[in-house]
Amino acid sequence: MKSKLIKILTIILIVFTITNVYAKGVEVKDRNDLDNYGVNKKWNITDKNKGNVLNTPCVDANEKIYDFSDVLTDEEEKELKKEIDKFIEETKMDMVIVIPEFSYINDNENENYAADFYDYNDFGIEFNKYSGVLLLRNTYEADPYFNIYTFGEAQLYFSYNRLENTLDSIYYDIKNKNYPSGFSRFVEDMKKYYKIGIPSEMKSYTVDDMGYLQKLYRIPWLISLLISGIITGIIMAILISKNKMVIKATKAAEYLDKNSVNITRREQMLIGTHTTSHVIDSGGSGGGFHSSGGSSGGGHSSGGGRHG
Repeated sequence: MKSKLIKILTIILIVFTITNVYAKGVEVKDRNDLDNYGVNKKWNITDKNKGNVLNTPCVDANEKIYDFSDVLTDEEEKELKKEIDKFIEETKMDMVIVIPEFSYINDNENENYAADFYDYNDFGIEFNKYSGVLLLRNTYEADPYFNIYTFGEAQLYFSYNRLENTLDSIYYDIKNKNYPSGFSRFVEDMKKYYKIGIPSEMKSYTVDDMGYLQKLYRIPWLISLLISGIITGIIMAILISKNKMVIKATKAAEYLDKNSVNITRREQMLIGTHTTSHVIDSGGSGGGFHSSGGSSGGGHSSGGGRHG
């Protein structure tokens, strides 16, 4: 009887030890014990998003790497953290790598997890508009998935095309579970694109206070020219009317040399033009050039995502 008890206690101890090793690098706090459930950003917590908040792991935002799946060694995390810290120092944007494992039916669930993880923790809180980049790697065995999500002004630097190029660049390393190489390449690609600057296709956009991409309104050059001409004409008319030396003619013929001037009738039609300004779609999810809203109400963008 005593030996059986010892065996049972041994098994419990082994299971407990394995569980601790599995999440060894991630300390998660209970949001119920924290002020405003640990949300220190400007987002409002309502009945609609409270569930999302409570279901989001509350972590120390200084760690930057959250290996819930235990795919990295302590040494690999330490080296990767150094690279991430350099990126943050150079760009004044945050960087997060989160590696959960959960089942999902569609890609939206991965995006929702990533957005909530970034929004409801203190990532980007010391940077303008909570700017930062998050790489999500869901190690769900039946359908592994990864994607890159951008927040705040990071959306301007890391356009959809750049995110897609980066996802392609790291695909085989991530797919083959060569995580140290894949994650390191991700950091390097982001740093490279930041140094190049905002791409041309994003220079006509800005980010509003809620983190959504907004297209800047530009007045068409033809309208600008017409307005300028009208203003000039008004000014000239005022100046001429005030000039006492101008003699008003009673007949237009007095100013014409009939032998040197031919007048023909010509009609001109101005083809109307117009331009439109639009906000990038704030709905939908998972890939495409768009600015989506998370449950917090804040905006973000993403690449197209990869399975494998």
